[in-house]
Amino acid sequence: MNTIVLAFDIERSGGGLQHDTIAIGASVIDHEFKELDSLFLPGYTEETKFEQRCMDEFWSNNKEVLETLRYSGPSSYSERQKEMIMEFQTFRKKWEEYAHTNNLNIELVSDNNVFDGGFINKLIGDYTGDMLLPYSASTRKFKPFWETHSQQRGLLMAIDPNYKKNWGYNKRICEIYEVSKPNRRHDHNPANDAYTIGYEQQVLLNIQSGRIRMRKMYTSRNIGVQSLRLGTMLFSDLKDFSVKKYQECQSKRRQRNQYTEEKKE
Repeated sequence: MNTIVLAFDIERSGGGLQHDTIAIGASVIDHEFKELDSLFLPGYTEETKFEQRCMDEFWSNNKEVLETLRYSGPSSYSERQKEMIMEFQTFRKKWEEYAHTNNLNIELVSDNNVFDGGFINKLIGDYTGDMLLPYSASTRKFKPFWETHSQQRGLLMAIDPNYKKNWGYNKRICEIYEVSKPNRRHDHNPANDAYTIGYEQQVLLNIQSGRIRMRKMYTSRNIGVQSLRLGTMLFSDLKDFSVKKYQECQSKRRQRNQYTEEKKE
């Protein structure tokens, strides 16, 4: 059974509950990396309350992107917040029902479950009667809610334990496996970001299913040989250490025995 991924991303005016969700984006990606649908919900208005740190350190450097998130419709701030989350939930229900009808798995994913999922849940709780994530929008049943960064880091811990960076996981995975990078950038427009998140999740699922394989220079056999060589080197060092210690102990024992014999005489 094939899997479609529904990825989402949000943009915020700050990290506190008193700040605002100023845009929601979502993207549906199939197992062949085709985008089946997308959603872009701008919500930045004159009433938006910005955290000073967030503005100084982030949005002041991304003013052009911020302008693309501006909402120019007739709704008030609270009306727009409700519209955004209602449309997002309708989008989820539509694709959950599509997956059920077409005998597909569907997975919900973001790149930061605590941040994105937490603030989406606040909107769900404030404006709808729906169950909070990770529960399904259509069946109200529990459904896993995946996070790309944690999965990518776990994969790299297993196959490339020397990779210690906190970012660039997908880039490194694309270097090791036979997969190209997504054709859209993570640029803080949440619709584009959702696309890249969905793409990265499908990379992981395709690796799991065997559709995507390691590049020849990174085959599991080669990694196994490297690990075996490392293990052999460590064992050899340990063996040399053990032999040396044994020889030292034997020498000390002979010296003690010789001293004892001389004392008896």
